[in-house]
Amino acid sequence: MIKLSFDKMMGDNIEALTSQPFCKDKEMLKKLATEHKGVVFALNDGEKYKAAAALVFEMNDEVLTCALRKLYLTGLSFDDAARTDGCDGMMLEYTADQALYMGYDLLTVRVSLADAGMLRFLSAHGFDRIVRVEEKDNNVVLQRDLKRKISCCGFYA
Repeated sequence: MIKLSFDKMMGDNIEALTSQPFCKDKEMLKKLATEHKGVVFALNDGEKYKAAAALVFEMNDEVLTCALRKLYLTGLSFDDAARTDGCDGMMLEYTADQALYMGYDLLTVRVSLADAGMLRFLSAHGFDRIVRVEEKDNNVVLQRDLKRKISCCGFYA
């Protein structure tokens, strides 16, 4: 039996996450966890971490973050098995719930326009507002209203 748990990553346990092969931008995650400029969550299956997400408090960009209104989602990554067993969606929904619990209304994320799979995934999980298209970098900034509840299948309840 697999026992899933969500862990808040801090300076003392961030190395266990960043040593995982799926973990992207290891230095950014370490910096967020140790300098308290954001919060990092990870999904553990009892043996290893399967997914991770980071919320950044301030990006010096009003579109991405604004005090007590929006958080910026970054560092969303998961291993290949997490994509097929639904852990990717669980990680995202847990992170969104934590952002709402912390008092934020909106969650923003920047994603490459070339990453059709991630765009579909985020759209299915409530990121339904295009805030900005960054043509120069081939990115789009999407936003999710955290006050709207999403069901397990990605549809509004």
